[in-house]
Amino acid sequence: MPASFPPPACFVLSAKPAEKKKADTRVGGQAVIEGVMMRGRRFWALAVRKPDGTIYSQVKPLRSFLVRHPSWDKPFGRGIFILGESLALGWRALSLSADIALEEENQNRASGRKAFGTIEKAFSLIVAILLAVGLFIALPTWLGPLLVGRSSPVWAWNLVEGGIRIAIFIAYLALVSLSKEMRRVFEYHGAEHQSIHVWEKGEPLEPDAALREGTEHIRCGTAFILLVLVLTVLVYSFLGRPALWLRILERLAIIPLIAGVSYEIMRLADRRRSRLLKVIVVPGLALQKLTTRRPDREQAEVALTALRLLLAEEGRGE
Repeated sequence: MPASFPPPACFVLSAKPAEKKKADTRVGGQAVIEGVMMRGRRFWALAVRKPDGTIYSQVKPLRSFLVRHPSWDKPFGRGIFILGESLALGWRALSLSADIALEEENQNRASGRKAFGTIEKAFSLIVAILLAVGLFIALPTWLGPLLVGRSSPVWAWNLVEGGIRIAIFIAYLALVSLSKEMRRVFEYHGAEHQSIHVWEKGEPLEPDAALREGTEHIRCGTAFILLVLVLTVLVYSFLGRPALWLRILERLAIIPLIAGVSYEIMRLADRRRSRLLKVIVVPGLALQKLTTRRPDREQAEVALTALRLLLAEEGRGE
């Protein structure tokens, strides 16, 4: 699979283990091509299954903005930085995994040029961003008033617009899940979640233990994106009805704020036993039926390799 389009929402923002002595340790992850990336506070690790069956792994330091500037690690603001760093690091890991997983194809190229060079990756990123803005911002914003009538109340505009946006998101996930390559990514997504589950519970980081776990996670990127889309319906209702181009700009500008609020809601839902918070994240957990698949033992081994490597480095760095 090319590195053209990153796996949709195949990441966990962060998670914490059960042991109090490790309370400051946080781990997030993302499924990549034939592998998994795990990130902590100070390092990130990548494990990828190579064409010859061996596992490529590496660990690198992570210069997190919030670690270097803890004064910014405050509610509602930190979510923006965490999401931004997760997307940037995820794209980097995705590109690297493509080179590793397609190593044989790259070597067989007569020209000696990689199947996906820097120019191709940059072009893919630009296309992905434009498609995301077009599909999830511009198109719903334009269609909303057309479907309910321009004389309808603003709340009706935004309700229909939000419904269109969520429908497009779900349809997109369902469509990409038909791809054999994306199903492999979704299996690694499930392996990533299972690995984090066993670590959170303090159980042995072994494939047998991981494979017994569920493939959903409360702080998965799928649930996060769905929560952001739902909250946009409420927030956009206060923005009035200016010209189309201004409505699009307003929606783009306010997304970081909505993302920050969404992150805090998911963080609370993970840490508190509030029924209301649990109910809020239920749709996101259900939607993960589309973005996760049960992995096999070899895929679980890859995810656990990345997690062990990260935890070992984080332990030495403390």
